[in-house]
Amino acid sequence: MNRRRGCLWFAAGLILAVLAGTLAFITVQKAASTPKQVEEVPRVKVVVAARDISLHTVITDADLALREEPADVVPDGALTAQEDAVGKLSTVNIARGEIVLPGKLIAPDYVGPQTALVMDPKQVVIAFPATDLLSSVDVVRPGDRVEILFSHDFGKDPSLKKSTGMNTLTILQNVRVAGIIYDSKDPKTGSHGPAKAILLAVDPQDALVLKYLRDSGASQDLALRSPAATGEFNVSPVNGEYMLQRYKIQWQAGQ
Repeated sequence: MNRRRGCLWFAAGLILAVLAGTLAFITVQKAASTPKQVEEVPRVKVVVAARDISLHTVITDADLALREEPADVVPDGALTAQEDAVGKLSTVNIARGEIVLPGKLIAPDYVGPQTALVMDPKQVVIAFPATDLLSSVDVVRPGDRVEILFSHDFGKDPSLKKSTGMNTLTILQNVRVAGIIYDSKDPKTGSHGPAKAILLAVDPQDALVLKYLRDSGASQDLALRSPAATGEFNVSPVNGEYMLQRYKIQWQAGQ
């Protein structure tokens, strides 16, 4: 009797074990067949270089493309619209596929401490002393266009063996003012002092001409151009003879 009862308990335990195993197997199968819900990372569209862009390149629409990137890998300030980059200059080399950042671009008409980045590669910037009247009255601004005037007696040059007398000339026209250097700011008012130098973007040979005139003691002045002015003005050098002829001044012998 006891033996029979023990067999029944053993059989019941075995059945329960089988049922538990079956339930466990079914649960595992269901878990394996249920697709895992992966949390999606937000993505954003950013502007990237569609091809290699060299330093000092004017960006066109063909240089750019839009690409989706995970939001957590996109640098702060990355451009999201191509029009924000078109027409600007690259300040560094940008590799194909690289995310375009505002710090790698600059406006072509930029004036300021980084003016060299927007210069014509064939030009140089020289410092023109702000000793002329126009510069001293604080009228000239970065980005303006000016004429450069000089008065000089070239006969004073020992390399010349003839007298020229005083001549006043427009040495250069339509020169871009790249920047202005002022005396340090007043700590109380925050306003800057008078201009010390005008930075001018010129051709290298013209830079030598201006240095020669300054070193020769020529008198210099700037003339401000209208923003609407185009081309070059038709002007002639002025000397004593020019003044006599233009204003019909009569020369009296013996005086």
